Amino acid sequence: MERKIDLAISQSLLIVSTREFSDEECTWGPGNQAQGVLILPGLLMLDPLSDEEFGADVIIRQPLRFSADKRAQRTLCVPLSLLESAELVLASPVDEHTTGIRLDAGEHTLIYEICLGRDVFYTLTLLAQPCENPRALRADGWGLKKDQPLQAGIF
Repeated sequence: MERKIDLAISQSLLIVSTREFSDEECTWGPGNQAQGVLILPGLLMLDPLSDEEFGADVIIRQPLRFSADKRAQRTLCVPLSLLESAELVLASPVDEHTTGIRLDAGEHTLIYEICLGRDVFYTLTLLAQPCENPRALRADGWGLKKDQPLQAGIF
């Protein structure tokens, strides 16, 4: 299964959520900024690596196994924890889309890829298994090293 959503990216933020959240709980700490992600239960805030506002395709996949995109510039493997079954929502501060993808309660793995083709696009790969080792899957030009651990929470 694969879906493509045209999302208006703004304020250096791509949001993946399965629940309501408040602005206060989404304040990035210096550690979150350095690793490019804020990981909270049912909520991921991802750095799209652009300070500008623009439209970008976000591709959501649910394969049995992850296959890396050769055009990826950054690849993160992070947990997505759900307390109850919920629909996945993609958002930025100026745009929001329901995806029609309903996830079961429990631990999931989300792999976030920032890709460069003709234009920048983003790929979210959802795996129905726990993420045992949140980490950067590749070194990138923005400071992450391959297998660098990623920490949950605000820090």
